[in-house]
Amino acid sequence: MAFVILNVVVRKSPWKLIGWTLLAMVLVTLVFDNVIVALGIVDYDLKKISGVLLGLVPVEDFAYTIVSVLAVSSIWHLMTRKK
Repeated sequence: MAFVILNVVVRKSPWKLIGWTLLAMVLVTLVFDNVIVALGIVDYDLKKISGVLLGLVPVEDFAYTIVSVLAVSSIWHLMTRKK
């Protein structure tokens, strides 16, 4: 949903750069969230998650990262584009 909205609002976004940034952020999230769960700092109630895990982390944990990268990059593009 976020991708569709951002594509309508910002059609000239640098999607290749955004894609690389998204990949990097998802990988960083994957590594550090797994470390945080493995250390016992965070725990998930299995009744409240989808059950699909990447390592020790539920896939829902990546939604914030994905939406943040898309939103920040689109806002940045809108604020810095030449009129």
